[in-house]
Amino acid sequence: MTKKGATGSSNKFVNGIKQWVFFGVHAMCLAALWTGISWIAVITCLALYYIRMFGITAGYHRYFSHRSYKTSRAFQFFLAWLGASAAQKGPIWWAGHHRHHHQHSDTEEDVHSPIKESIWWAHVGWVLSPHFVKDRPELVKDLLKFPEIKFLDKYNLIPPIALAVFMYYFGVYLENFN
Repeated sequence: MTKKGATGSSNKFVNGIKQWVFFGVHAMCLAALWTGISWIAVITCLALYYIRMFGITAGYHRYFSHRSYKTSRAFQFFLAWLGASAAQKGPIWWAGHHRHHHQHSDTEEDVHSPIKESIWWAHVGWVLSPHFVKDRPELVKDLLKFPEIKFLDKYNLIPPIALAVFMYYFGVYLENFN
Protein backbone atom coordinates (compact mmCIF):
# COMPACT_ATOMS: atom_id res chain seq x y z
CA MET A 1 0.00 0.00 0.00
CA THR A 2 2.97 2.35 0.04
CA LYS A 3 3.93 2.10 -3.62
CA LYS A 4 4.08 5.54 -5.20
CA GLY A 5 2.29 6.18 -8.48
CA ALA A 6 2.05 8.89 -11.11
CA THR A 7 0.47 11.27 -8.62
CA GLY A 8 3.25 10.91 -6.06
CA SER A 9 1.02 9.14 -3.56
CA SER A 10 -0.13 5.58 -3.14
CA ASN A 11 -2.03 4.29 -6.18
CA LYS A 12 -3.66 1.56 -4.18
CA PHE A 13 -5.73 3.88 -2.03
CA VAL A 14 -9.34 3.43 -3.11
CA ASN A 15 -12.13 5.88 -2.27
CA GLY A 16 -13.97 4.22 0.62
CA ILE A 17 -17.46 5.40 -0.31
CA LYS A 18 -17.11 4.38 -3.95
CA GLN A 19 -15.67 1.04 -2.89
CA TRP A 20 -18.59 0.32 -0.56
CA VAL A 21 -21.11 1.36 -3.21
CA PHE A 22 -19.31 -0.86 -5.73
CA PHE A 23 -19.34 -3.89 -3.42
CA GLY A 24 -22.83 -3.08 -2.14
CA VAL A 25 -24.38 -3.11 -5.59
CA HIS A 26 -22.79 -6.49 -6.29
CA ALA A 27 -23.75 -7.88 -2.87
CA MET A 28 -27.39 -6.89 -3.44
CA CYS A 29 -27.49 -9.57 -6.12
CA LEU A 30 -27.58 -12.05 -3.24
CA ALA A 31 -31.17 -10.89 -2.63
CA ALA A 32 -32.05 -13.26 -5.47
CA LEU A 33 -31.53 -16.11 -2.99
CA TRP A 34 -34.67 -14.90 -1.14
CA THR A 35 -36.71 -13.53 -4.04
CA GLY A 36 -36.00 -16.31 -6.51
CA ILE A 37 -34.43 -16.39 -9.92
CA SER A 38 -36.39 -16.57 -13.14
CA TRP A 39 -35.20 -17.44 -16.62
CA ILE A 40 -36.06 -13.93 -17.79
CA ALA A 41 -33.82 -12.54 -15.02
CA VAL A 42 -30.92 -14.79 -16.07
CA ILE A 43 -31.37 -13.89 -19.75
CA THR A 44 -31.63 -10.17 -18.89
CA CYS A 45 -28.51 -10.39 -16.73
CA LEU A 46 -26.50 -12.07 -19.48
CA ALA A 47 -27.81 -9.70 -22.16
CA LEU A 48 -26.96 -6.62 -20.09
CA TYR A 49 -23.51 -7.99 -19.34
CA TYR A 50 -22.70 -8.53 -23.02
CA ILE A 51 -24.30 -5.26 -24.17
CA ARG A 52 -22.42 -3.20 -21.57
CA MET A 53 -19.15 -5.01 -22.22
CA PHE A 54 -19.64 -4.21 -25.90
CA GLY A 55 -19.91 -0.57 -24.81
CA ILE A 56 -16.61 -0.84 -22.92
CA THR A 57 -14.73 -2.99 -25.44
CA ALA A 58 -15.98 -1.67 -28.78
CA GLY A 59 -16.77 1.82 -27.48
CA TYR A 60 -14.48 3.03 -24.72
CA HIS A 61 -11.52 0.82 -25.64
CA ARG A 62 -11.43 0.27 -29.40
CA TYR A 63 -13.24 3.44 -30.56
CA PHE A 64 -12.61 6.23 -28.03
CA SER A 65 -9.17 5.13 -26.81
CA HIS A 66 -7.60 3.68 -29.96
CA ARG A 67 -9.77 5.17 -32.73
CA SER A 68 -9.66 1.75 -34.41
CA TYR A 69 -12.59 2.48 -36.69
CA LYS A 70 -14.85 5.30 -37.89
CA THR A 71 -18.55 5.60 -37.20
CA SER A 72 -21.39 8.10 -37.32
CA ARG A 73 -21.81 10.72 -34.65
CA ALA A 74 -25.08 9.12 -33.54
CA PHE A 75 -23.45 5.69 -33.11
CA GLN A 76 -20.51 7.36 -31.36
CA PHE A 77 -22.98 8.75 -28.80
CA PHE A 78 -24.65 5.34 -28.51
CA LEU A 79 -21.25 3.74 -27.78
CA ALA A 80 -20.51 6.41 -25.18
CA TRP A 81 -23.90 5.84 -23.53
CA LEU A 82 -23.38 2.06 -23.45
CA GLY A 83 -19.89 2.45 -22.01
CA ALA A 84 -21.09 4.89 -19.36
CA SER A 85 -23.93 2.49 -18.45
CA ALA A 86 -21.24 0.07 -17.24
CA ALA A 87 -20.35 2.66 -14.55
CA GLN A 88 -16.70 3.02 -15.55
CA LYS A 89 -16.92 6.82 -15.65
CA GLY A 90 -17.14 8.87 -18.83
CA PRO A 91 -15.67 8.26 -22.30
CA ILE A 92 -13.24 11.21 -22.15
CA TRP A 93 -11.95 10.19 -18.73
CA TRP A 94 -11.62 6.52 -19.74
CA ALA A 95 -9.96 7.18 -23.10
CA GLY A 96 -7.55 9.73 -21.64
CA HIS A 97 -6.37 7.39 -18.91
CA HIS A 98 -6.15 4.46 -21.31
CA ARG A 99 -4.10 6.47 -23.82
CA HIS A 100 -1.82 7.48 -20.94
CA HIS A 101 -1.56 3.80 -19.98
CA HIS A 102 -0.29 2.93 -23.48
CA GLN A 103 2.24 5.75 -23.42
CA HIS A 104 3.64 4.50 -20.10
CA SER A 105 2.85 0.76 -20.04
CA ASP A 106 4.23 -1.06 -17.01
CA THR A 107 6.21 1.92 -15.71
CA GLU A 108 5.66 4.00 -12.58
CA GLU A 109 3.52 6.36 -14.69
CA ASP A 110 1.13 3.57 -15.78
CA VAL A 111 -2.24 4.12 -14.11
CA HIS A 112 -3.47 0.54 -14.40
CA SER A 113 -0.70 -1.94 -15.01
CA PRO A 114 -1.57 -5.53 -14.04
CA ILE A 115 2.16 -6.28 -13.82
CA LYS A 116 3.09 -3.29 -11.68
CA GLU A 117 0.06 -3.55 -9.42
CA SER A 118 -2.48 -6.42 -9.67
CA ILE A 119 -5.28 -7.75 -11.84
CA TRP A 120 -7.81 -6.23 -9.38
CA TRP A 121 -6.10 -2.83 -9.64
CA ALA A 122 -5.84 -3.03 -13.45
CA HIS A 123 -9.55 -3.69 -13.92
CA VAL A 124 -11.33 -2.07 -10.97
CA GLY A 125 -9.11 -0.43 -8.36
CA TRP A 126 -7.80 2.40 -10.51
CA VAL A 127 -11.36 3.39 -11.48
CA LEU A 128 -12.27 3.72 -7.77
CA SER A 129 -9.07 5.56 -6.81
CA PRO A 130 -9.33 9.27 -5.96
CA HIS A 131 -5.91 9.78 -7.58
CA PHE A 132 -7.35 9.41 -11.07
CA VAL A 133 -10.44 11.63 -10.85
CA LYS A 134 -9.37 14.28 -13.34
CA ASP A 135 -9.59 13.91 -17.10
CA ARG A 136 -6.50 14.06 -19.31
CA PRO A 137 -7.71 16.62 -21.89
CA GLU A 138 -4.28 16.92 -23.51
CA LEU A 139 -4.60 13.28 -24.65
CA VAL A 140 -8.18 13.43 -25.95
CA LYS A 141 -8.40 16.69 -27.90
CA ASP A 142 -10.15 14.76 -30.68
CA LEU A 143 -13.02 13.91 -28.30
CA LEU A 144 -13.40 17.37 -26.80
CA LYS A 145 -14.99 18.76 -29.96
CA PHE A 146 -18.20 16.77 -29.34
CA PRO A 147 -20.48 18.52 -26.80
CA GLU A 148 -22.62 15.42 -26.32
CA ILE A 149 -19.55 13.35 -25.40
CA LYS A 150 -18.39 16.08 -23.00
CA PHE A 151 -21.89 16.06 -21.46
CA LEU A 152 -21.83 12.26 -20.95
CA ASP A 153 -18.35 12.51 -19.50
CA LYS A 154 -19.43 15.17 -17.00
CA TYR A 155 -22.70 13.44 -16.10
CA ASN A 156 -21.49 9.86 -16.39
CA LEU A 157 -23.88 8.58 -13.72
CA ILE A 158 -26.95 9.35 -15.86
CA PRO A 159 -26.68 6.18 -18.04
CA PRO A 160 -26.31 3.65 -15.18
CA ILE A 161 -29.05 5.34 -13.14
CA ALA A 162 -31.33 5.48 -16.20
CA LEU A 163 -30.62 1.79 -16.84
CA ALA A 164 -31.43 0.91 -13.22
CA VAL A 165 -34.71 2.84 -13.33
CA PHE A 166 -35.62 1.28 -16.67
CA MET A 167 -34.84 -2.22 -15.39
CA TYR A 168 -36.94 -1.64 -12.27
CA TYR A 169 -39.98 -0.63 -14.33
CA PHE A 170 -39.30 -3.42 -16.81
CA GLY A 171 -39.43 -5.82 -13.85
CA VAL A 172 -42.68 -4.25 -12.62
CA TYR A 173 -44.13 -4.63 -16.11
CA LEU A 174 -43.09 -8.30 -16.28
CA GLU A 175 -44.48 -8.94 -12.80
CA ASN A 176 -47.85 -7.48 -13.80
CA PHE A 177 -47.74 -9.24 -17.15
CA ASN A 178 -47.55 -12.70 -15.55
